[in-house]
Amino acid sequence: AQAMGARRFLSRLVRLRRKIPCEAGDLGVRPGDGVGHRVDQAPCRTIAALAAAYAREKHDAEFVRRQLPYRIDELLFAEIHCCFDHSLCELIGKAASHAAQGTAAQAACAARSTLLAATRCAAQALEGLEARLNARSGIALSGGDGVEPLDANGRTRLLQSFADRLAEGVAAAVPRIMRMATPWGAAALRDEASRQLPCMRESWESVLLCKTQITDLYLDNDELAEERQIKLLGEAIELMETEFSPTIDASEIETVAEFLSDAVAACDRDCPLKQRVMRRLAAMLWPTDALDSCDLDNTWASVAERVLASVAASRCESYAVHAPSHTESACIVTCTETY
Repeated sequence: AQAMGARRFLSRLVRLRRKIPCEAGDLGVRPGDGVGHRVDQAPCRTIAALAAAYAREKHDAEFVRRQLPYRIDELLFAEIHCCFDHSLCELIGKAASHAAQGTAAQAACAARSTLLAATRCAAQALEGLEARLNARSGIALSGGDGVEPLDANGRTRLLQSFADRLAEGVAAAVPRIMRMATPWGAAALRDEASRQLPCMRESWESVLLCKTQITDLYLDNDELAEERQIKLLGEAIELMETEFSPTIDASEIETVAEFLSDAVAACDRDCPLKQRVMRRLAAMLWPTDALDSCDLDNTWASVAERVLASVAASRCESYAVHAPSHTESACIVTCTETY
């Protein structure tokens, strides 16, 4: 139930993100139909609105991504406990099957041996958790609030808490194991364990499957975010390449520059959109007579300077901006730092 609850939560979250449009202005009210209906409107045509949509998309994708460590760590304890329950049920079933075929003395001996084996089963589960925790340097906090460093005291605290749960499981199994002390009681216990074992195995496998599906959901979320971010960048460069570049206010410089810097950095090196953006920004920073005749204001020059500086700080690339005649190179942006 815990595993499926986590999966349903994430599945609803990703489905909700697929329903939310990434462009500002494509939700509205249709006359006569009330509030909340989706209507087809012209997409937003300002760079600032695209930057705001990009920031929201990035925030939503990161919110979903932050849930992964906590959800996986939450299932870690459920996985080991389900494994313990399955192993204990299997142990009891096999011991009861042998006890049912023997004498009363043999059945009593089998009951005592099973009690000791149940404690060893719990110890093995605890050792498995300890090995998993020793391989970790941190553990995710609830609510996606980050990862907490996992030191020796933290591991001991988690192990003690889980040991209490295992002890409760062994204590609950003692009355069942004592029924094995007689052959007829062992036969009934054997039949009971054979019915319970498939359920135990299904619970354990569902947790493992849920961990895989949660990872798939996050990969789907990343793919969706990438598609939307590329779409927003594509619309932005189309606006920037128009005869009269869209105007932006001085207060929007930082937002637009952050949008273009982040979107360009996320693109592959040979991405056509990236090359178009860089050439257009270089042209805005160093305008020539060969460029369009519109007067580019200082706001776009400031945006171009910030974006190009951001790219230069992260990788070594060169972009040549050519005049419309393609006969000469108007300017070259050279980044000197490497990865």
